[in-house]
This record gives sequence, C-alpha cells and structure tokens, in this order.
Amino acid sequence: PPHVAAALRATARPRCGASGDDPCACVCASRGISRLADAFGMQGVYSEFDLSRAKIAEAAWRIEDAIHKPLDSFSYPHVVGARDAYFEAARADIRYSSALICMLLLSIFETPAWCGQQEVSLFAPAGDRCSRSAEGDDILLSGVPYVPLGWGLVIEIVLLYLMFLKFRIELRVQTKYFDTMVPKQEYYKRNHIYIGFACIAFAVLDIVYFAIARPRFRLAFIARTGLLVLLPSVVNLSRLVYSCLSEFFSVAAFFVGAILLFAWVSVMVLRDLQVGAAGFTTFSAGLNNIFVAGVSEEFLSVFLESYTTHRWVGWLWLLFLIVAHVLLLSLVLDTLTAAYMTYSEQVEERTAELRISGLLKAFRILANTQEAEGETAVSKDAFLEFIREYAASPKGMPVSEEIAKMMFDVIDTDGSGLIDYIEFCGICRIIQYRFWCTRADSRVKDWFPQVWNSDAGIRFRRFVKVSSVQNALVDEPGSPSSVASDDGERASGFDRLMNIILLVNFALVMVESYFDLNNIPEPPLLEYLELIFSFIYFGEVSIKLSVISWEDYWAISSNKFDFFSTFLLLTTSIIELMFAGNLSTYANMLRLLRLLRVIKNVKNIQSVQFLVKTIANLLLTAKEMVILLGVVVFFFSMLSVQVFGGELYEGNKKLEETEYHEQKWHVLNFNDTPMAFGVWVVFLLMEYAPIFPDAVAKASSNSWGWIIFPIFYLCGVSITFELVKAFTIEVFINLFKKRTESHIEAGSAHSQHGSPRKKADSLTAFKQALAREGKCLHYNSTGRESQHEAVDEALERVMHRAQVAAQGSPFQRQLSTIQRILENEDDGHGHSGHHHSSR
Repeated sequence: PPHVAAALRATARPRCGASGDDPCACVCASRGISRLADAFGMQGVYSEFDLSRAKIAEAAWRIEDAIHKPLDSFSYPHVVGARDAYFEAARADIRYSSALICMLLLSIFETPAWCGQQEVSLFAPAGDRCSRSAEGDDILLSGVPYVPLGWGLVIEIVLLYLMFLKFRIELRVQTKYFDTMVPKQEYYKRNHIYIGFACIAFAVLDIVYFAIARPRFRLAFIARTGLLVLLPSVVNLSRLVYSCLSEFFSVAAFFVGAILLFAWVSVMVLRDLQVGAAGFTTFSAGLNNIFVAGVSEEFLSVFLESYTTHRWVGWLWLLFLIVAHVLLLSLVLDTLTAAYMTYSEQVEERTAELRISGLLKAFRILANTQEAEGETAVSKDAFLEFIREYAASPKGMPVSEEIAKMMFDVIDTDGSGLIDYIEFCGICRIIQYRFWCTRADSRVKDWFPQVWNSDAGIRFRRFVKVSSVQNALVDEPGSPSSVASDDGERASGFDRLMNIILLVNFALVMVESYFDLNNIPEPPLLEYLELIFSFIYFGEVSIKLSVISWEDYWAISSNKFDFFSTFLLLTTSIIELMFAGNLSTYANMLRLLRLLRVIKNVKNIQSVQFLVKTIANLLLTAKEMVILLGVVVFFFSMLSVQVFGGELYEGNKKLEETEYHEQKWHVLNFNDTPMAFGVWVVFLLMEYAPIFPDAVAKASSNSWGWIIFPIFYLCGVSITFELVKAFTIEVFINLFKKRTESHIEAGSAHSQHGSPRKKADSLTAFKQALAREGKCLHYNSTGRESQHEAVDEALERVMHRAQVAAQGSPFQRQLSTIQRILENEDDGHGHSGHHHSSR
C-alpha cells in the first residue's frame, strides 16, 4: 500500500545516509529494510522493490525522457511496476497516433453531412446525392470514394475508443505511481488528459445527435481539432506562437491603424466626387477596399478607377502601398523571424542543458548499482543490462547485445572495463541517434574468396570503393552521398570515370531534346546510344554491388535513386526499341524519363548537394511546423465544409454577378474536405483572395460566413504561415553558416597540414570499430540537427567546468562535482557555471 511504502522509504533514507533526492533511497541495499518488510508481512509487496532492476529501469527511463522530452528536476517512482505501466502507456500512445491518422483519413473520405438527406438510410452509398443540387445542377467534388455516413460513424466510434484507452491508461499511471510520490510529480499533464476526455465525449454526443436528427452539419471537427492540438509538437509550438504574439500584435496594431486612417482619408477625399469614387462612398465600403488592397495583390483593381479619373489620387495610393506593403507587411515577417530565432535558441539551449542533466543523473544511478562503496563508474554487465532495459521500451532504440558490447568497448577508451562519467559522455552523443549496422563487403567475398583476396581484386576494390565507408560517414542518410572519403581523399577513379560518362550522356540528352522540341525525327543512332548508356548504368550498379553489400548499398537514399532510375531507364529503352511502332502515344512521356539522366549528372555537384541537403533538412526538421500549419488548415477546411458545403456550384443563381462566377472558379469550392483544403492552400499562397468572401457572402445562407476568411488570414497566413517562413530562413542560415565554416576550416587545415581536420568523437570511433568488424554504421537523428549540436556544446561546457572544478580532487569526487554544477544550473538557469569555473 502507498502509505506503508512511504513509511519504508522514510525509514530507508536515514539508514542509508542518502539525500532527499537520492534516486534509489527507497530501495537501499539494506538487508535490515528487507527484514522490516518481512516483519510487516509484506514479502510479496516488497519484492517489487528489486534493487538492481529498479535502478537500471529508472536510469533507462531518465535517458529515454532526456532524449524525447527533457524534464526539469523530475523524480521518478522507485518501483519496477511503474516502468512496466509506462510501457503500457507508450504502447497506447502509439495506437493513439495510428487512430488519429485514421481519423484524418476518415475526414477525407467520409460523406459530407450536407448531402445526407434524412429520408435516405445512413448506410446507403452517396451516389448522386452529393454531385447534384436540388435544381439538378452539377456540383463539383474531389472525386474520392465516399464512405457511407453510417459506416463512417461506426469507424469513428472505434477510433474514439482507442483514443479513450490512451487517456485512461495515462490517468491511471499518473494516479497510481506519480500522485503517490512525495512531493507529487506530474508526468502526464492532467489538464491534457481531461481535455482529451472532453473532446471524446463531445464527439460521441455529436455522433448520437447526428444519427438521430440528421442535420446538414456536424461539429465533430471541433473535437478532432482538439485532439490534434494535444499533439506534443503542437503544444510545444503553441508556446512559441504565444511568445511571438506580443511582437506580432505591436506591428499588427500599426497596420490596423494605417488601414483605418487611409480608409477614413480616402472616403473623405473621394465620396463627394461625381466620378471615380466607386467603392469609397461609405466608410464600410472604403474600409473593405483598403483592407483588400493592403493585404493582397488586388490593389490595382481597387485603385484603378479612381486613379484613371483623378491622377493626383495616385500619390495617396503610392503612400499607402509604401506604408502597407513595403514597410508593415515586410515588418511582420521580420518581427516573427527575429522572435522565432530568439525563442528557438533559448529553447534549444535550455533543452540541451536538461538533456545533459538527465543523462548524467542517469549515469549517477547506474554508477550506484555497483557493489563497491563509492564506485563512480559503470561496469560492462550493468551497461548491457541498461541497454536491454532501454531497448525494451516501445519508444526506445533496438540495440543488439553484440552492438552494445562493441559500443562499450569503444567508449571504454582506457580499457578498464568500467565507464566513468567522461566516457559516458560518448554514450550521450551516440544514443541520441537512431542507428543500424549493415555488412560492409559484398557476398562476392564469401563466394569467391580467392578472387577477392587476389592482387587484382584488391586493386579493383580500391578503384571502385565509394560507398562502404564513405556513405557510413555521411551524417544524414537522407542526404546525398559524399564523394570525399574519411581521410580527405578525392573521389575514386570509378567515380571520376562515371562522372565523365554522365557528362557525355548529358550532352546526348540535350541533343535529343533539340530534336524533340523542333519536331525533327531522331537519327536511329541516338536510340541505340540511349540503350548503351542504360546498360552502362546497369553495369555501374552491378560493379558497386560486387564491392559492397546490398544492405550497405540500399541504406543510402542516393543509391536507391540510382537503382530505380537505372532499371527504369533500361526498361523503357528496351521497350522503345521493341515496340517503337505501338508506343507513339506514350513516346513523349517516355522521353521525359531522360530527366533522370540529368538528375544523375547534377546530383554530384556540391552546390546541388547543398540545395538538396537544405530541402532534406527542411522536410525532416519542419515536421512540427508542418503539423501546426496542417492543424490550422484542417480546422478551417472542416469548418468551411459544414458552413458552405453544397452552395458554391456553377448553376447557383446567387453567384451570377460575382467575380467568382465570371472567372469560373467553381472548381475551388467547399463541397468536401479535399476541395476545401485546396481552397485554403490557394488562400495561403495568395495571402488574401477577396473573391471567396464575396462569393460566400452572396451564396451562403449564413450571413456571417464571410468573417471566416479574415480570421484565417490572421491565424493561418499572418501568424502560422509566416512562422513557417521564419523557420525556413533559420534553417537556411544555419546550413549556410555551417557550410562556410567547414570550407574555412578545410582551407586552413589544407594550408597547414595538407588534409582537412576531422572531429574525432565517439560516433566516429564507433564507426571505425564497426568498420574493423566488416560492418558499416548508418544513422539518422531523432530531432533537429541544431538540437544535437546544442547537446554537444552543452556536454563540452559541462565537461570543461567539471574538469576545472575537480582539479586537485580525487577522481571519485568528480561525479558529485558535475552533479552540483548541474543542480545549480537548474536552479539558476545556467548562471552559476562561472562561479565554479573561477573557483
């Protein structure tokens, strides 16, 4: 029982002489406490306090949280059952994520509520009910197959139940293991759990009401958006948005003031003129036109009539455009960019410090598992058990025992069989990545060992060797392969030969394109040359696979592209030769595949590699930003379907005099979720499109519906989308700065030593150790690259302070020195480090 367990913990602390925050005070290695438990008749209960496993489980838990969600000064339950309960909650969270994705797919494919007539069965297919208006006019839809309303409700109930299980398990774990601690710890946010329950209950009520009353609308999108808002990435970015709002609203206030001022001036100047005053006769009309001119590219149509009639008005409009477009709108992006970069730097630094604190506290726990008194190192057995516990988590990284042993041997640089806190920092650098190992050499080595070990075979491998080591040293598997080897050598002879062949092939593509664009028949020789080059590329793949293993080859994205493009080009070349007379319709489409040859040629250019790496980094690291923007667009898409669904179509008489109808924009409508999503994407890129609010103001039965568009401009365009741009700017600046610094360092190193300097860290040592075993290491980061760099910098700062503070002290006291530094930084937010360094 919790109260008896608390009494045992209180008894254990003074007996072991541990401090109040000792992570293992409640499971002290004291046989007297075990006998005390026996005296209470609690043998079965106290068996849960297994000393070794409890410590190792807590250490693994701390490191897992330090990587995924760093916590500030957090204590964990000192029982093995809490870790098992966390596993159950983690598995429920994985199912919750899958259910959430299925809910998004259901939102795309479910039948819109506006076309679910009450006289038709809920399980009847949509048929023509959604594609025809009451008057028989065509309604343009996305064309996706609709799930009948009844089956959609059944699927939604199942998904809501899976989501409910996640929140229920989290609440049980929080109540059973964290609320009983002294003091209480909040591992799972109760307010998030209660909001999740509220969203699920609201969705169930909406299902019941819709199944009974069958209205033209549903409110399920509110509950679905609420569940999306609870995503960790959205919660984290909501803090960023909140921190930027003060700067944003300071600029927005000036912008609104400028709009009101120019609207008032324009109406006062133009309303008494007999001609050229259209749109400025009343303050409301003038305010609408000035707003449209200030936030969109429609200012020419707004100002054209007045400027045509009265040239002097052009000076007023020029002043307005300079203030609104050139100054204030640009200032919005500048302000958000500065606020975002400042906030992200602070968060990354703080997150890095919390990660290091959590990792080193975990090391302290592992060090205390040793039997020797005062031990400040981790043995190999304890390390392997820790890795097994860490890999057992549903969110952990699977690591085989063989790789774990090799990792320990690499980190144990002094060969003592123990890892001290300095060597443990190497684990900190490795464990933040998700890595996997592949065989380095080709199977030819096993099949033909004599050929492989012969002088000719060795010379051939030296000529070809491009991937087995080099690609394993690329920091990001998603990025293009590096042509520089680990020791700074130039590209291999085989690479240089293939680059020459690619240049010749590129010239051939240009010649073929000239013939095609000018409708000149191609000479038959060109077709045979295409086939020859296709076989050359096939030979390139075969030669590489004769040197490196298939697993190593396939682990690199650029090799996957080479493989698919090679076989696609070879197949199409053979088909064109064999069925030339029957493929005239698809000939041009097949010729487009020549672009693959161009891509193969340019992907080895450094500037192209930098651009590709930039795009890859944006895609990999912009996940949180994209999720936030997607949640905003999802909410407005679902809302607009419920409000405007089935009202924007070509035969609607209310649209006859609108610009929407005259420009035939009927395909941009809100009749189902995919179509509405397309409209809001267009709205994002155009920043503001007055055609849509004008159309819905006349066609919709909701007189207030037009106000949705200014709200989306504020939330979606002015804040969220501008933050995405700010994020893009930050990523590009960091990559460009890193590229420039690497070029400067490489040039300086070449001038001094003749080869670029390499940073020797634990990850590089791990790669080299695997290479000696005939394996290659591939890895990718679990977060943003800048976050890993911040962790490395924080590690270096902590290690430097510890070494300075521990000078003259016995080795056994260095760990406590680091712990004091981290605890003081937690209390003073990093300002006490200078005191320790100076001391």
